Amino acid sequence: MIAPGERIALTGGTGFIGARFAARARRAGYRIRHLGRHAPASGEDYRALDLGEGAVDPAGLEDCALVVHLAAYIPRDHADPAEAERCWRINAMGTLYLAQAVARAGIRRFVQTTSANAYAPWESNPDEEAALFPCSRGYYLGAKLLQEIYAAEICRDAGIALATLRLASVYGPGQKTGAVAAIGSAVSAGRPVTLVDDGRFAADFVHVDDVVTALMLVTESDATGAFNVGSGVRTTMIELADLCARLADTPATILREPPADPGDPGFPALAIHRMRALGYTPRGLAAGITDMIRAAR
Repeated sequence: MIAPGERIALTGGTGFIGARFAARARRAGYRIRHLGRHAPASGEDYRALDLGEGAVDPAGLEDCALVVHLAAYIPRDHADPAEAERCWRINAMGTLYLAQAVARAGIRRFVQTTSANAYAPWESNPDEEAALFPCSRGYYLGAKLLQEIYAAEICRDAGIALATLRLASVYGPGQKTGAVAAIGSAVSAGRPVTLVDDGRFAADFVHVDDVVTALMLVTESDATGAFNVGSGVRTTMIELADLCARLADTPATILREPPADPGDPGFPALAIHRMRALGYTPRGLAAGITDMIRAAR
């Protein structure tokens, strides 16, 4: 376990999740060293790191108690095969090189985030023992699965305690992409919402602040292994659009294109009992969307 005052090496610390985690960790008394391609605007402790450039210099991890790895390359088009190499090079090989640097620096704990959307499509309410096989899900999810494998291999051989948080579909205030942001902004602006496949696609949506809470709970414990981080509830696109319209108290035009055959059912609700055992209690989607509406206004 780490204690307030110790330093956390953080990748992705200027991103949607990472900036919130860094702020929460600082409030809890931890020091943050940012690792990335660009220094944070705040002028905080920083070391240059490009996960796509090969071997990572362990000198950047000096005096750090653990590493929290949140950085990832997310392509614009998950189905574009031209993105496969970059996803693999940054997300998978970048993690392998980072884990090797962690081992050489003598750090004994490594926390990373991957994707719960990589569970096999035939899994229903998957727990952490369910099959991972992101077929027909694009090249990004395949690379995130390799990230888990590579990190596990390096950490096992080096005796590093590894914790992997498999994140559901993250949303929250300030987000510019994703289903919740897109539908919510369209409803608020009075624009029509078009749902493909009759709005049947579904996902487990988790608020960004709940993800940060999960990261803090794992970071401040001795917990190892995989942890599902979600809400535990599956929501379809039509349910999401109806909820956004009701909470925004705005008349909405929702257009539903005919169902595709066979269509894509999306992702299941996650079994989150491992996270709950650490004290994790996610908020409901209605509360999270209300939070976004208030922030936007």
